[in-house]
Amino acid sequence: MKISGKVNGTAEWIILTGDSVFAGLNEFLSKNFSDPGHIFILVDENTKQFCLPVLLSNKPCLQHSIILETKSGEQSKSPETLFYLWNSLIEKHADRHSLLINLGGGVISDLGGFLASTFKRGISFINIPTTLMSQTDAAIGGKTGINLGNIKNQVGTFYNPKGVFIFDDFLKTLPFKEIRSGFAEILKTALVADKALWEKIRNISFTDYFADLQYGSCLKELIYQSVMIKNDIVQKDFYEVNDRKKLNFGHTFGHALESLSMGKPGKELSHGNAVALGIIPESFLSFRYSGLHEEEMQSIVSMILRNYEYFFIGEEDKERVFEFILQDKKNKEGGIFFVLLEQTGKAVINQQLSRQQIMEAISFYQQLKAIQIRDENDYDR
Repeated sequence: MKISGKVNGTAEWIILTGDSVFAGLNEFLSKNFSDPGHIFILVDENTKQFCLPVLLSNKPCLQHSIILETKSGEQSKSPETLFYLWNSLIEKHADRHSLLINLGGGVISDLGGFLASTFKRGISFINIPTTLMSQTDAAIGGKTGINLGNIKNQVGTFYNPKGVFIFDDFLKTLPFKEIRSGFAEILKTALVADKALWEKIRNISFTDYFADLQYGSCLKELIYQSVMIKNDIVQKDFYEVNDRKKLNFGHTFGHALESLSMGKPGKELSHGNAVALGIIPESFLSFRYSGLHEEEMQSIVSMILRNYEYFFIGEEDKERVFEFILQDKKNKEGGIFFVLLEQTGKAVINQQLSRQQIMEAISFYQQLKAIQIRDENDYDR
């Protein structure tokens, strides 16, 4: 299936999903990049082992492309990695007509997009996302970035890929926890933009839903729906001035929890798990301050606690969480701004909240641990 994206009436990108992905990629490369010597493929150690052979077997002309490799994980979204990759491109004689193929998950999409957007003031790139997280969110929409220390995505650009090619079978290479992590973005998209999609997924148990690890047509349909929704929003507001901001729901607290976890070895949260947990306090704030019904909030919280690993915030961590929230990119002129829900399927942006209100949400999140333990004990009996 082909989805086109436009900004200001000009065709900018294509997104391909389904069985014709490699045929579409072949057509795209033949039309725009006939010289494989000018093509670079960015991978990490996992996609190099499991995904690169699949890509090369389906597109033999890429056999002579130059492979750029980085380590997997958030630590690769760093200035040091970026300098290494810039120098690698120079050493391999990349020019302004080169193409970068980002083969990987959200880290590769963010890092590779930023690399492409800044090298020689911008070279072309495409994303071939290999995780559910990147297929439904990170690879789409042209937001790129790297981290500074433990603070997420502090340096980045808006720079669109020429194409996004979603090959469903790459999901078969992933462990269950990665699929669960990526599903957080589908969950978020449903909550802010599509009530019918939320109603479809709100009662699922991931263990049952993904018991068939072949990831059949149900998951593929959810991917397609999520991509369609995000693509439509991006076309209307590419530079995130208004409507696109709602896609940040769950991310203010989510990024704070993810950043906090980076300083706790062995307890690091995946981005998706952090976003899912971030939805909990932001749903509470939505209930208290933007009209979300309590029953809807409870349904959201229950769904997340049923499917995602809880991350404990101690009293000593509350100030650090707040400090991370102060670094959020949505803030302006000293104000702290959130995306909240008026109802499931409808979000409101630019909701300014006070320190006291944010601390109230942190306290609400903290007390859920006791509830979860009590529920687990009841289940054991």
